[in-house]
Amino acid sequence: MSHFPRGLQLLCAIPFALQACGGGGSTGPAPKPARLANPDSTAAQLQSLTAPFETDAFLNFAALHQHFGPAGSALAAMLSPTAAPAITTPVAAPGRVWRSLLATSAVAGAIFRDTARGKTFVWDTTAARYVTSTAAGAPANGVRFVLYTTQPPISEPSRPLTAMGYADLTDQSTSSAAVLGVAVLGGTGPTPVTYVSYTVARSAAPARAWAVVGFVTDGATLLDLTSAVTATSTLLTVQTAVDDATDGTHVSETGTLSRTWENSADFSLTSGAETVRATGSVQLDTTGHTWGRGSVAVTVNGQAFATITIAPAGPSYSGASGVQLTSADDAALARLFIASFNLFGAVTVLTDPAWVLRM
Repeated sequence: MSHFPRGLQLLCAIPFALQACGGGGSTGPAPKPARLANPDSTAAQLQSLTAPFETDAFLNFAALHQHFGPAGSALAAMLSPTAAPAITTPVAAPGRVWRSLLATSAVAGAIFRDTARGKTFVWDTTAARYVTSTAAGAPANGVRFVLYTTQPPISEPSRPLTAMGYADLTDQSTSSAAVLGVAVLGGTGPTPVTYVSYTVARSAAPARAWAVVGFVTDGATLLDLTSAVTATSTLLTVQTAVDDATDGTHVSETGTLSRTWENSADFSLTSGAETVRATGSVQLDTTGHTWGRGSVAVTVNGQAFATITIAPAGPSYSGASGVQLTSADDAALARLFIASFNLFGAVTVLTDPAWVLRM
Protein backbone atom coordinates (compact mmCIF):
# COMPACT_ATOMS: atom_id res chain seq x y z
CA MET A 1 0.00 0.00 0.00
CA SER A 2 1.77 3.17 1.12
CA HIS A 3 5.17 1.49 0.75
CA PHE A 4 4.71 1.12 -2.98
CA PRO A 5 5.57 4.10 -5.16
CA ARG A 6 4.96 5.30 -8.68
CA GLY A 7 5.83 7.88 -11.25
CA LEU A 8 4.18 10.16 -13.78
CA GLN A 9 4.12 13.86 -14.36
CA LEU A 10 0.89 15.78 -14.18
CA LEU A 11 -0.08 19.32 -15.07
CA CYS A 12 -0.96 21.40 -12.06
CA ALA A 13 -1.60 24.84 -13.52
CA ILE A 14 -5.20 25.92 -13.99
CA PRO A 15 -5.58 28.96 -16.26
CA PHE A 16 -7.59 31.91 -15.07
CA ALA A 17 -9.87 33.74 -17.50
CA LEU A 18 -9.92 37.48 -17.08
CA GLN A 19 -13.40 38.78 -17.61
CA ALA A 20 -13.92 42.09 -19.40
CA CYS A 21 -16.02 44.69 -17.64
CA GLY A 22 -18.90 46.37 -19.46
CA GLY A 23 -17.39 46.71 -22.96
CA GLY A 24 -14.73 49.19 -21.91
CA GLY A 25 -11.98 46.60 -22.28
CA SER A 26 -10.76 46.94 -18.69
CA THR A 27 -10.12 43.89 -16.55
CA GLY A 28 -10.95 43.17 -12.95
CA PRO A 29 -8.41 42.55 -10.21
CA ALA A 30 -6.25 39.46 -10.51
CA PRO A 31 -7.53 36.53 -8.43
CA LYS A 32 -5.87 35.99 -5.09
CA PRO A 33 -3.50 33.00 -4.85
CA ALA A 34 -5.15 29.83 -3.62
CA ARG A 35 -4.77 28.93 0.03
CA LEU A 36 -6.03 26.43 2.57
CA ALA A 37 -8.50 28.09 4.92
CA ASN A 38 -7.06 26.14 7.86
CA PRO A 39 -4.17 23.81 6.96
CA ASP A 40 -3.99 22.38 10.50
CA SER A 41 -7.66 21.41 10.29
CA THR A 42 -7.15 19.90 6.82
CA ALA A 43 -4.22 17.84 8.09
CA ALA A 44 -6.30 16.62 11.04
CA GLN A 45 -9.19 15.65 8.75
CA LEU A 46 -6.85 13.69 6.50
CA GLN A 47 -5.29 12.01 9.53
CA SER A 48 -8.78 10.97 10.63
CA LEU A 49 -9.34 9.47 7.20
CA THR A 50 -6.17 7.38 7.51
CA ALA A 51 -6.40 6.37 11.18
CA PRO A 52 -9.11 3.65 10.86
CA PHE A 53 -6.86 1.80 8.42
CA GLU A 54 -3.96 1.86 10.88
CA THR A 55 -5.48 -0.04 13.81
CA ASP A 56 -3.89 -3.32 14.89
CA ALA A 57 -7.10 -5.11 13.92
CA PHE A 58 -7.05 -3.78 10.34
CA LEU A 59 -3.29 -4.22 9.83
CA ASN A 60 -3.26 -7.81 11.10
CA PHE A 61 -6.31 -8.60 8.98
CA ALA A 62 -4.50 -7.07 5.99
CA ALA A 63 -1.47 -9.27 6.63
CA LEU A 64 -3.34 -12.54 7.20
CA HIS A 65 -6.39 -12.55 4.93
CA GLN A 66 -4.41 -13.91 1.99
CA HIS A 67 -4.13 -17.16 3.99
CA PHE A 68 -7.89 -17.61 4.23
CA GLY A 69 -7.82 -19.94 1.22
CA PRO A 70 -4.29 -21.28 0.50
CA ALA A 71 -3.93 -23.64 -2.45
CA GLY A 72 -3.58 -27.35 -1.89
CA SER A 73 -4.75 -27.30 1.73
CA ALA A 74 -7.69 -29.01 3.35
CA LEU A 75 -9.00 -25.52 4.11
CA ALA A 76 -9.20 -24.62 0.44
CA ALA A 77 -11.23 -27.73 -0.28
CA MET A 78 -13.58 -26.95 2.60
CA LEU A 79 -14.10 -23.29 1.75
CA SER A 80 -14.78 -23.34 -1.95
CA PRO A 81 -14.39 -25.67 -4.91
CA THR A 82 -12.70 -22.81 -6.77
CA ALA A 83 -10.55 -21.38 -3.96
CA ALA A 84 -7.75 -19.19 -5.28
CA PRO A 85 -4.13 -20.35 -5.09
CA ALA A 86 -1.95 -18.63 -2.54
CA ILE A 87 0.30 -15.90 -3.87
CA THR A 88 3.60 -16.13 -2.04
CA THR A 89 5.51 -13.38 -3.79
CA PRO A 90 5.71 -10.11 -1.83
CA VAL A 91 3.46 -8.04 -4.09
CA ALA A 92 1.14 -5.26 -3.05
CA ALA A 93 -2.49 -5.98 -2.25
CA PRO A 94 -3.67 -4.30 -5.49
CA GLY A 95 -1.57 -6.68 -7.57
CA ARG A 96 -2.82 -9.69 -5.65
CA VAL A 97 -6.40 -8.52 -6.14
CA TRP A 98 -5.94 -7.95 -9.86
CA ARG A 99 -4.57 -11.41 -10.55
CA SER A 100 -7.51 -13.01 -8.78
CA LEU A 101 -10.05 -10.68 -10.40
CA LEU A 102 -9.12 -11.74 -13.90
CA ALA A 103 -9.43 -15.42 -12.96
CA THR A 104 -12.71 -15.09 -11.06
CA SER A 105 -15.24 -17.84 -11.71
CA ALA A 106 -18.93 -17.42 -12.44
CA VAL A 107 -21.29 -16.52 -9.60
CA ALA A 108 -21.74 -19.72 -7.59
CA GLY A 109 -24.67 -20.91 -5.53
CA ALA A 110 -22.73 -20.77 -2.26
CA ILE A 111 -19.45 -19.25 -1.13
CA PHE A 112 -18.66 -21.93 1.48
CA ARG A 113 -19.15 -25.66 1.47
CA ASP A 114 -21.48 -27.09 4.10
CA THR A 115 -18.48 -28.79 5.73
CA ALA A 116 -16.87 -25.38 6.37
CA ARG A 117 -19.87 -23.46 7.70
CA GLY A 118 -19.76 -22.79 11.41
CA LYS A 119 -16.06 -23.64 11.68
CA THR A 120 -13.34 -21.60 13.41
CA PHE A 121 -9.89 -21.71 11.83
CA VAL A 122 -6.68 -21.20 13.78
CA TRP A 123 -3.05 -20.91 12.73
CA ASP A 124 -0.93 -24.06 12.71
CA THR A 125 2.71 -23.07 13.16
CA THR A 126 3.98 -26.40 11.83
CA ALA A 127 1.93 -26.38 8.66
CA ALA A 128 2.22 -22.55 8.37
CA ARG A 129 -1.46 -22.21 7.46
CA TYR A 130 -4.93 -22.00 8.94
CA VAL A 131 -6.54 -25.28 10.03
CA THR A 132 -9.97 -26.11 11.40
CA SER A 133 -10.46 -26.22 15.17
CA THR A 134 -13.13 -27.24 17.66
CA ALA A 135 -13.59 -23.69 18.97
CA ALA A 136 -17.18 -22.46 19.12
CA GLY A 137 -18.60 -19.09 18.10
CA ALA A 138 -18.22 -19.05 14.31
CA PRO A 139 -21.26 -17.79 12.35
CA ALA A 140 -23.62 -20.53 11.18
CA ASN A 141 -23.64 -19.12 7.63
CA GLY A 142 -19.89 -18.65 7.38
CA VAL A 143 -16.49 -19.17 8.97
CA ARG A 144 -14.24 -17.51 11.54
CA PHE A 145 -10.51 -16.92 11.30
CA VAL A 146 -8.60 -16.08 14.46
CA LEU A 147 -6.32 -13.08 13.90
CA TYR A 148 -2.86 -12.84 15.42
CA THR A 149 -0.27 -10.12 15.86
CA THR A 150 2.06 -9.80 12.88
CA GLN A 151 5.27 -7.99 12.14
CA PRO A 152 5.15 -6.27 8.73
CA PRO A 153 6.23 -6.93 6.07
CA ILE A 154 5.97 -10.60 7.13
CA SER A 155 2.47 -11.83 6.31
CA GLU A 156 2.36 -14.64 8.88
CA PRO A 157 1.64 -14.52 12.62
CA SER A 158 4.54 -13.60 14.87
CA ARG A 159 5.93 -16.27 17.20
CA PRO A 160 4.84 -17.10 19.80
CA LEU A 161 1.27 -16.82 18.58
CA THR A 162 -0.71 -14.00 20.18
CA ALA A 163 -4.41 -13.92 19.31
CA MET A 164 -5.77 -10.37 19.06
CA GLY A 165 -9.21 -10.80 17.49
CA TYR A 166 -10.94 -12.55 14.65
CA ALA A 167 -12.53 -12.12 11.24
CA ASP A 168 -15.99 -13.51 10.52
CA LEU A 169 -16.79 -14.24 6.87
CA THR A 170 -20.44 -14.88 6.07
CA ASP A 171 -22.37 -15.92 2.97
CA GLN A 172 -25.06 -13.30 2.36
CA SER A 173 -25.65 -14.22 -1.29
CA THR A 174 -28.95 -13.76 -3.09
CA SER A 175 -30.34 -15.43 -6.18
CA SER A 176 -28.83 -12.68 -8.34
CA ALA A 177 -25.54 -11.89 -6.62
CA ALA A 178 -22.72 -13.45 -4.62
CA VAL A 179 -22.34 -11.43 -1.41
CA LEU A 180 -19.58 -11.94 1.14
CA GLY A 181 -19.95 -10.32 4.56
CA VAL A 182 -16.79 -9.47 6.47
CA ALA A 183 -16.49 -8.32 10.08
CA VAL A 184 -13.14 -7.74 11.80
CA LEU A 185 -13.18 -7.61 15.58
CA GLY A 186 -10.32 -6.80 17.95
CA GLY A 187 -9.85 -8.03 21.51
CA THR A 188 -10.17 -11.43 23.13
CA GLY A 189 -12.54 -10.58 25.99
CA PRO A 190 -16.30 -11.06 26.16
CA THR A 191 -17.00 -7.80 24.27
CA PRO A 192 -14.61 -7.45 21.32
CA VAL A 193 -14.72 -4.20 19.33
CA THR A 194 -15.91 -4.23 15.72
CA TYR A 195 -13.36 -2.25 13.71
CA VAL A 196 -14.46 -3.27 10.21
CA SER A 197 -17.84 -4.39 8.85
CA TYR A 198 -18.78 -4.52 5.17
CA THR A 199 -20.03 -6.60 2.27
CA VAL A 200 -18.47 -7.38 -1.11
CA ALA A 201 -21.05 -8.14 -3.79
CA ARG A 202 -20.68 -9.40 -7.34
CA SER A 203 -23.64 -9.74 -9.66
CA ALA A 204 -23.78 -12.04 -12.67
CA ALA A 205 -23.14 -9.14 -15.05
CA PRO A 206 -20.91 -7.38 -15.74
CA ALA A 207 -18.54 -10.24 -15.11
CA ARG A 208 -15.77 -8.20 -13.50
CA ALA A 209 -17.47 -5.65 -11.28
CA TRP A 210 -17.73 -5.69 -7.50
CA ALA A 211 -19.36 -3.41 -4.92
CA VAL A 212 -18.11 -2.75 -1.39
CA VAL A 213 -20.36 -1.17 1.26
CA GLY A 214 -19.67 -0.81 4.98
CA PHE A 215 -17.65 1.00 7.62
CA VAL A 216 -14.16 1.14 9.12
CA THR A 217 -13.37 2.70 12.50
CA ASP A 218 -10.57 3.19 15.00
CA GLY A 219 -13.00 3.78 17.85
CA ALA A 220 -12.85 7.56 17.48
CA THR A 221 -13.55 8.07 13.77
CA LEU A 222 -16.11 6.04 11.82
CA LEU A 223 -15.88 6.08 8.02
CA ASP A 224 -18.90 5.06 5.95
CA LEU A 225 -17.49 3.69 2.71
CA THR A 226 -18.86 2.62 -0.65
CA SER A 227 -16.66 1.46 -3.50
CA ALA A 228 -16.98 0.03 -7.00
CA VAL A 229 -14.16 -2.14 -8.33
CA THR A 230 -13.76 -3.09 -11.98
CA ALA A 231 -11.01 -4.92 -13.82
CA THR A 232 -9.94 -5.34 -17.41
CA SER A 233 -6.85 -7.00 -18.84
CA THR A 234 -4.99 -3.69 -18.61
CA LEU A 235 -6.51 -1.66 -15.76
CA LEU A 236 -7.82 -2.08 -12.23
CA THR A 237 -10.17 0.79 -11.29
CA VAL A 238 -11.47 1.60 -7.81
CA GLN A 239 -14.09 4.35 -7.31
CA THR A 240 -14.70 5.18 -3.67
CA ALA A 241 -16.80 7.58 -1.61
CA VAL A 242 -16.17 8.07 2.11
CA ASP A 243 -18.19 10.05 4.63
CA ASP A 244 -16.77 10.91 8.04
CA ALA A 245 -19.71 11.64 10.33
CA THR A 246 -17.31 12.74 13.07
CA ASP A 247 -16.27 15.97 11.33
CA GLY A 248 -18.67 16.11 8.37
CA THR A 249 -16.07 15.64 5.64
CA HIS A 250 -16.67 13.85 2.36
CA VAL A 251 -14.03 12.13 0.24
CA SER A 252 -14.31 11.02 -3.37
CA GLU A 253 -11.61 9.12 -5.22
CA THR A 254 -11.04 7.33 -8.50
CA GLY A 255 -7.87 5.27 -8.41
CA THR A 256 -6.33 3.04 -11.06
CA LEU A 257 -3.51 0.55 -11.33
CA SER A 258 -2.10 -0.31 -14.76
CA ARG A 259 -0.32 -3.43 -15.92
CA THR A 260 2.90 -1.41 -15.83
CA TRP A 261 2.36 -0.71 -12.09
CA GLU A 262 1.46 2.91 -12.54
CA ASN A 263 -0.88 3.93 -9.71
CA SER A 264 -3.03 7.01 -10.42
CA ALA A 265 -5.48 8.81 -8.14
CA ASP A 266 -8.01 11.62 -8.43
CA PHE A 267 -8.81 12.40 -4.80
CA SER A 268 -10.91 15.18 -3.29
CA LEU A 269 -11.70 16.15 0.30
CA THR A 270 -14.70 18.42 0.87
CA SER A 271 -15.28 20.14 4.19
CA GLY A 272 -17.80 22.97 4.38
CA ALA A 273 -17.22 25.31 1.45
CA GLU A 274 -13.68 24.06 0.74
CA THR A 275 -12.67 21.25 -1.61
CA VAL A 276 -9.04 20.14 -1.79
CA ARG A 277 -8.25 17.98 -4.80
CA ALA A 278 -5.14 15.93 -5.60
CA THR A 279 -4.65 14.44 -9.06
CA GLY A 280 -1.58 12.56 -10.21
CA SER A 281 0.25 9.27 -10.44
CA VAL A 282 3.34 7.42 -9.27
CA GLN A 283 5.21 4.44 -10.67
CA LEU A 284 5.33 1.58 -8.15
CA ASP A 285 8.72 -0.02 -7.58
CA THR A 286 7.58 -3.59 -6.90
CA THR A 287 11.16 -4.83 -6.52
CA GLY A 288 12.53 -2.39 -3.97
CA HIS A 289 9.12 -1.58 -2.42
CA THR A 290 10.00 2.12 -2.45
CA TRP A 291 8.40 5.12 -4.10
CA GLY A 292 9.34 5.69 -7.71
CA ARG A 293 8.85 9.03 -9.41
CA GLY A 294 5.67 10.94 -10.00
CA SER A 295 3.76 14.16 -9.56
CA VAL A 296 0.50 15.20 -7.94
CA ALA A 297 -1.30 18.47 -8.68
CA VAL A 298 -3.23 20.01 -5.77
CA THR A 299 -6.02 22.55 -6.14
CA VAL A 300 -8.19 24.38 -3.60
CA ASN A 301 -11.70 25.15 -4.90
CA GLY A 302 -10.43 24.74 -8.45
CA GLN A 303 -7.40 27.05 -8.10
CA ALA A 304 -3.88 25.72 -8.48
CA PHE A 305 -2.31 25.48 -5.03
CA ALA A 306 0.73 23.20 -5.03
CA THR A 307 2.59 20.35 -6.67
CA ILE A 308 3.75 17.26 -4.79
CA THR A 309 6.81 15.76 -6.47
CA ILE A 310 7.52 12.12 -5.61
CA ALA A 311 11.00 10.60 -5.70
CA PRO A 312 12.47 7.42 -4.14
CA ALA A 313 13.62 9.47 -1.16
CA GLY A 314 10.11 10.75 -0.53
CA PRO A 315 7.78 13.60 -1.54
CA SER A 316 8.59 17.31 -1.78
CA TYR A 317 6.23 20.28 -2.09
CA SER A 318 6.21 23.46 -4.15
CA GLY A 319 3.63 26.23 -4.31
CA ALA A 320 1.79 27.24 -7.45
CA SER A 321 2.44 30.67 -8.95
CA GLY A 322 2.03 33.29 -6.23
CA VAL A 323 1.56 30.68 -3.45
CA GLN A 324 3.95 30.75 -0.51
CA LEU A 325 3.68 27.44 1.29
CA THR A 326 3.96 27.43 5.09
CA SER A 327 5.13 24.57 7.28
CA ALA A 328 1.46 23.92 8.10
CA ASP A 329 0.69 23.72 4.37
CA ASP A 330 3.52 21.21 3.92
CA ALA A 331 2.12 19.08 6.74
CA ALA A 332 -1.33 19.12 5.16
CA LEU A 333 0.12 18.21 1.76
CA ALA A 334 2.01 15.30 3.31
CA ARG A 335 -1.24 13.99 4.81
CA LEU A 336 -3.00 14.52 1.48
CA PHE A 337 -0.42 12.46 -0.38
CA ILE A 338 -0.64 9.61 2.13
CA ALA A 339 -4.44 9.60 2.18
CA SER A 340 -4.89 9.80 -1.59
CA PHE A 341 -2.87 6.68 -2.37
CA ASN A 342 -3.48 4.69 0.82
CA LEU A 343 -7.24 4.79 0.34
CA PHE A 344 -6.84 2.91 -2.95
CA GLY A 345 -4.70 0.27 -1.27
CA ALA A 346 -7.04 0.00 1.72
CA VAL A 347 -10.06 -0.75 -0.49
CA THR A 348 -8.15 -3.54 -2.23
CA VAL A 349 -7.44 -5.02 1.22
CA LEU A 350 -11.17 -4.96 1.95
CA THR A 351 -11.97 -6.75 -1.30
CA ASP A 352 -9.12 -9.25 -1.03
CA PRO A 353 -11.05 -11.97 0.91
CA ALA A 354 -13.53 -12.18 -1.97
CA TRP A 355 -10.68 -12.65 -4.45
CA VAL A 356 -8.98 -15.26 -2.28
CA LEU A 357 -12.23 -17.23 -2.37
CA ARG A 358 -12.60 -16.63 -6.12
CA MET A 359 -15.99 -15.04 -5.52
